[in-house]
Amino acid sequence: MDPALMLETKCRAYVVATGAGAGLQKLLWDVPGISDVLVGAALPYATDAMDRFLGFSPAQYCSEDTAIAMALAAYGEAFAPGGAPAIGLGLTASVASRSAHRGDHRVFVAAVSEAGATLVSATLNKGSGAEARRRDGDVCDAIGLSALLASAQRRPIEPSHDVAHWSSLECSARAMQVFLERPYFAASGKRREAPTNGNGLALFPGAFNPPHDGHFWMARENAATFHITIDPPHKPALSIAQVLQRAKLLDGFSRLFTEGDPLYLDKARRFPGAKILIGVDAVARMLEPKWGVEIGSLLRELRQLGIRLLVADREMDGKLLSLDDIPGAPMDLCERILGPAQHLTMSSTKIRDAMGL
Repeated sequence: MDPALMLETKCRAYVVATGAGAGLQKLLWDVPGISDVLVGAALPYATDAMDRFLGFSPAQYCSEDTAIAMALAAYGEAFAPGGAPAIGLGLTASVASRSAHRGDHRVFVAAVSEAGATLVSATLNKGSGAEARRRDGDVCDAIGLSALLASAQRRPIEPSHDVAHWSSLECSARAMQVFLERPYFAASGKRREAPTNGNGLALFPGAFNPPHDGHFWMARENAATFHITIDPPHKPALSIAQVLQRAKLLDGFSRLFTEGDPLYLDKARRFPGAKILIGVDAVARMLEPKWGVEIGSLLRELRQLGIRLLVADREMDGKLLSLDDIPGAPMDLCERILGPAQHLTMSSTKIRDAMGL
């Protein structure tokens, strides 16, 4: 398979491999002009290097889920707002060494793009020594290139005939599951499981599509964690690519991704004791009966759960709105946030409209 075909794909690709698969970087580098497509590559060979790249220590370093996690992280490296479609490729393998391994020689390759995620699992023909190791490396490089091209061209991956066993499948749902196992990103890039309660937690829920300076100011001044629900109310659920894009756009801030908590009451139940940052317009929407929640019961439960609402003024239709302008606003639950005037008119919707999105 010709790596020069990548030049026709008009994408931004990032490749990460754990040793075997490193030759894929050279196959691509040998193509003149490949810098138009290849954003970068990484070789986190030692376990501590892999931990830094992923932001956590995987249960197994050579597994399907680790290949998927690598591809998810690689997608984040490839994605650039307004740039060509991103592709992240992760490859991890156990290959021939000086002496024969007790277990199978395996390779796992995952690719993530806007079209979704794919996973290749293959068992290599077993052997030992330098020649067998070179052979395994060549096979891993070829599988990685095939997966990368297939993802870029949105077509099935061509099977390799130089292996003992081969399987390829679409795995977008599994990729989302792998992502949600550690949905909390610290500002440092470290990842961990979601908090079990809201004690000491300030959550800033929203779509952040895209985030803007007003959002960043709110999060910074209130030591808040951006909170994105992947299945928002009355909107399509986010794809794995969209989730990764939001994570990249919020890089440098703590952020949390969850599912199954579309309403503010759902978030309060999941994170009792939390502070929740919202705009005054969101308070008005929360008090609308159309969401199917009885308002009196809603406010009573928020009080019982120990929730505090940190509320920012917003300018809407040329008028500055504060809590005083919202009929029935629960003043005992709310604390007003005063921010710079230039942030009051900022809106993700306005930004998308200006960009023609």
